[in-house]
Amino acid sequence: MHRLLIETPLSTLGKAALAGCVIALAILAWTPAQAMTRTPLGGHAEHFLAWLGVAMIFGLASRTTPPLAPQCLLLMAYAAVLELGQLYAPGRQASFYDFAFSAAGVLLGSALMWLARRRRLRSGNRPGH
Repeated sequence: MHRLLIETPLSTLGKAALAGCVIALAILAWTPAQAMTRTPLGGHAEHFLAWLGVAMIFGLASRTTPPLAPQCLLLMAYAAVLELGQLYAPGRQASFYDFAFSAAGVLLGSALMWLARRRRLRSGNRPGH
């Protein structure tokens, strides 16, 4: 059964994790400012790390080797929508810099997953592995 999960484009667990990330990001992005608790890292680092993690979960969930660009564009478009939606959240404001840090997290997370897949494919093609 585990082999079947690995070979499917999106496993059930991967779909659930990705859906959870999509929902959690929307909730965190549009929660009113007075209800937010911030970390000591600061907003830019929070954006970067959140989107880095989501990009990596997206990469793990897909389990195939699609081109990097569509995944990045999809996640960055979602980040832009969430950032612009903050214009309507009480006490929140949209920021190009927050979006830029989100996009940087997406790019790095996607690149890391691409490199990991590439390395795994190379090591799997070597004799004796």
